[in-house]
Amino acid sequence: MLAILLCSVNRGLFPWLHLPRKTMSMRHSSTLIAFAFASLVQGQISHGGSPIGWGTAMALRSDVPVMTVGGVDPFALVASLPTDGEFRYGVQRTVQVDVPQEGLWMDLTEGGRVCQVVLSSPGAVMLSVQFDRWSLPAGAEVFLYNPDRTFFIGGFNASNASPQGTMATSVIPGDRVVIEYRVPSEVLPGRLRVESVTHGISDIFRFAEAGLLRDIDPGYQSAPCHNNVICPAASAWQDQKRAVALFLRPDGNGCTGTLVNNTQEPGRPYFYMANHCYQPNEGQWVFYFNYDSPSCVGNSGPTTQTLTGGVKRAAYYYDDFCLLELFDTPPADYNVFYAGWDRSGTGPTSQTVIHHPLYDVKKITFDNNPATSYADGEGIQMWRNFWDSGIVEPVSSGSPLFDQNKRIIGHMTEGAQTCANPATVHTGCAKFSASWDGTSASTRLRDWLDPANTTITLDGYDPVVVPEPCRINVRVFLEGTYNTVAGRMNSNLRSLGLIPVQEPYMTLGFEHVIGGGETTQPTVFSVTGANAVVDWVVIELRSPTAPFEVAITRSALLQSDGDVVDTDGVSAVEFPVAQGAYRVAVHHRNHLRIITAGGVALSPVPVSLDLSNGSVALQGGNLATNLLDGRRVMVPGDCVRDGVVRYSGADNDRDPVLARVGGSVPTNVVNGYFSEDLNLDGVVRYAGSANDRDIILLSIGGSIPTNTRVAQFP
Repeated sequence: MLAILLCSVNRGLFPWLHLPRKTMSMRHSSTLIAFAFASLVQGQISHGGSPIGWGTAMALRSDVPVMTVGGVDPFALVASLPTDGEFRYGVQRTVQVDVPQEGLWMDLTEGGRVCQVVLSSPGAVMLSVQFDRWSLPAGAEVFLYNPDRTFFIGGFNASNASPQGTMATSVIPGDRVVIEYRVPSEVLPGRLRVESVTHGISDIFRFAEAGLLRDIDPGYQSAPCHNNVICPAASAWQDQKRAVALFLRPDGNGCTGTLVNNTQEPGRPYFYMANHCYQPNEGQWVFYFNYDSPSCVGNSGPTTQTLTGGVKRAAYYYDDFCLLELFDTPPADYNVFYAGWDRSGTGPTSQTVIHHPLYDVKKITFDNNPATSYADGEGIQMWRNFWDSGIVEPVSSGSPLFDQNKRIIGHMTEGAQTCANPATVHTGCAKFSASWDGTSASTRLRDWLDPANTTITLDGYDPVVVPEPCRINVRVFLEGTYNTVAGRMNSNLRSLGLIPVQEPYMTLGFEHVIGGGETTQPTVFSVTGANAVVDWVVIELRSPTAPFEVAITRSALLQSDGDVVDTDGVSAVEFPVAQGAYRVAVHHRNHLRIITAGGVALSPVPVSLDLSNGSVALQGGNLATNLLDGRRVMVPGDCVRDGVVRYSGADNDRDPVLARVGGSVPTNVVNGYFSEDLNLDGVVRYAGSANDRDIILLSIGGSIPTNTRVAQFP
C-alpha cells in the first residue's frame, strides 16, 4: 500500500510519495559483484588537517571560479516524481568540473600549491559532491567547506578513492561548496573531476538550528511519538543501536541498514538492508554512523562519522533483502557494533526496530507482543508487527527487526504509521530466515554470514570487547628430521642455536593474514627431550566451504614429539576468531603443506588435532603425506616453496641446494638456518653422507628424476 506523507519543506507544503515497501519499478535480479577488499580503500574517512587559514578571518578570493548548476524548483521536482517514487531529501544534478584544469591555482608561502573552485546549486539546503575521477599524487589533500567557513570535511587523500577510482562526500550545509585541492610543490596535480552534486531540498540534519544556514526553514521532523535511542526505554539496546546507520544515495534518497556479524571473520563490514532501497550506485553511498541525539528529547546529532561506498554481495527481490560489504571497516573511534542474528525462523515473543525515520536521528520502536507470520501479495515471508511504543515512517526501510534476544530476525519492508494508528496499521518485516538459503551465493545470506552453514543463532560482535580466542593443539611430523629409532623428530637446529627468535615466514615471502611476525624468548629453546623445539611452522585457518578463503594465519613452534605450541613453548596455539568450523592447514618452509579435508570445530576450549595417525582426513588422502614407521609425515623437498617437489627441470628443488653450497663444488657444505637444509641438521650438503639432494629424489619416488610430487592443497 502506498503512503502519502505531507511535510513542510523549504517554506511550503509538498506531498512526498514514499514506499517503505519495494516498488515495481525497482524489481531487478541481483548479481554477485567481484570482491573488493576493505583494507584497500579509505572512503569517507578523514585524515585530519584543515583548510588554509581555517579559524582566521581569511576570505575566499573573488576570482575563484564559480561553477553553477541551475536551481531546483521543489514544485517541479514533486511533479516529476513517478507515482511509485521514494521519499527524497534531494536530487542529483550533473555538473562536470575538472578541478585542476578549471580551478584557481595559488602558491603557498609555506610551500606547495592550492587550487580552489566553488560549486553552486542555488536554493540548496545542503550539497554533497560525487567525483568520478579521484587519482591524487602522494601528499595531496582535498577539503570541502561552505564559503562562510563555518563547516568543512576532510582532509582526504589518495587512499580515499574507491576501487573504481571514484569518491563521494557527505553533505555540506548551504547552496555553495568550496573545493580546496592542495598538492606539494613540483608535483603533477593528478586527476580530480566532479561528476555531479546532490542538491539537498530539506535540512534533514538541521544545520539551520546550528546556525549554519541563512534564512532556510529547518525542514521537517519525524512524528512526535518516536523514542530517541538515548531514552530510558532504550537502555537495554545501547549495543545494538551502534550497528544501525543511515545511508544517503547520490540521487537524493536514502534508507536505514545494519552492520551484521558473521561467523568467519567478525568485524568484516557486512551491511544488511532492504533490496527495494538498493540502486546500482552503491560505490557513492554515504553511510552515517552514530547519528543520534545526545538527549532524550533532542532532534539533532553529529554527522561526522561517515563512510563512503560498498559493494553488493547478495540480494534477492522476492525476499526484499540486500547485503553489502562496505569498502571500509569503520574506524575504532566510530565505536560500532555488529548485530547478531537468528535464522531459525522461530516466532519471537517481542520485537524491536531501530531506525532513522524521515532521515531523523536514530529512533527505537517496540512491539511487546509476539509477532505473527504472513506472506505478502508476492509471497515474501514476513513478520507482522503492531507497535506499542513508537512507529516507523519513510526511510525506516531496511532497519533491523530484533527479537527478545537482541538478534536480527528481519528488516522493515512495508507499513508506515502515524502516531494515531499504530494499533491498526501493521508493519511488515521481511524474515531473515527466508533469506538464508537461495539458488546461489548472490541470492542468499549463508555464504557470507556463515560459510559452514552450521550456526543457527549468532550473538553480536563488539570490536572493543576482545572475544576469547579459539585454541588448538595440532600434532604433526616432518619427514626430513624424523628419527624412526626415537619415534620423534631430531632438534639439531635448536641444539646448534640456529632457530631464530622471530618466525621466518614473513622474510621468506609468506603472506600472513592477520598474524605474522610472532616472536619467542631464547629460553624456550633451552628445553630438551620430547618438548624440544624443532622449528617454526605456520598454522592456518580456512573456510570449510570456500577453501581458498584464508581466515587467519599464525606462526608457532613445532616440538620433537610433534606438538605445535604457541610462542611461549607450552600453550595451545590461539586464534582471535569466532568459534566455529575451520579447515586447518600446516605449512613448513621446505615440506609440502597439508590441510584437513573438512572443517574442524574450534572454540576457546583447546581442540586436539593429530594429523599424524590417520584419524583426521586430509585433502588428498594418503597422497598428502608419506607413511614412515606407521606414522603419517609431511613430505620434504620443497626448497623453492611452490608446492611441488622437483628433482629436475625448470624450478627444480635440487639446484638451490647446489647453489647454496657455492654452485660449483658439490662436496662443499654450508652451516646455518636455510630452506635447502631438508633434514634440518643445520648443514646444507649436496653430496656425501646425509646430503639434502637425495631427499628430493626420494620424495618423488627415488628412481625417475623427472617425476614430481605435488602438495594436496587448494
